[in-house]
Amino acid sequence: MRTALVALALAACSRASAPPDAGLPAPTPAPTTTPTSTPAPTTTSTSTSTSSSTSPSPPTSPPPAALPISAAVVKTAAGEEPLSRDGVTMIEPGAAFRVEVAVHLTDGRLSIHDEQDAMVASSGTTEVGDTWTRYELAPDEPLRPGSSYALRLDGAQAREAHDPAGKAYAPAVLKLRTTGVHPPPPPTAKAKAKVKRGKRRR
Repeated sequence: MRTALVALALAACSRASAPPDAGLPAPTPAPTTTPTSTPAPTTTSTSTSTSSSTSPSPPTSPPPAALPISAAVVKTAAGEEPLSRDGVTMIEPGAAFRVEVAVHLTDGRLSIHDEQDAMVASSGTTEVGDTWTRYELAPDEPLRPGSSYALRLDGAQAREAHDPAGKAYAPAVLKLRTTGVHPPPPPTAKAKAKVKRGKRRR
């Protein structure tokens, strides 16, 4: 009896000294998941190149048309003679002129220009019909003999003349040459001074 009690006491001591988990199966460790870095989404920038819109150029106006000259004459005491359209017409210094065009011009002008392209003082008239225009012109003084001139039909306000619809016509130029001998140029101030000195010495 005493031996059985001792055995029970030893068994109780051995249970008390054993760890609480003794005799139980070891817990299975949970699998460790290694975090994997997720790559950030790559944004691809697509630049759409938009060409700068250029404003359309304004429509270009057609070039001026040639004047439809139906008559161009020089008037002298002996009558009328046609003026050359391409060459040079010899005229008398006291001549007058008449030019007709087969179009109604609203701003046409007939004038005479000298060798320096200066306008010669002249008087004239203009007659206008539905489909024609007539110009008459006479210099206020006789032209210089042996000199070149130009009879010009152009616009009074701009270089080109226009019809009622606004159609432009390029200037027409007729070359002239007066008969006779070109007078010598007027003496300069130096030449006049030399003449005065010569007279004083005498």
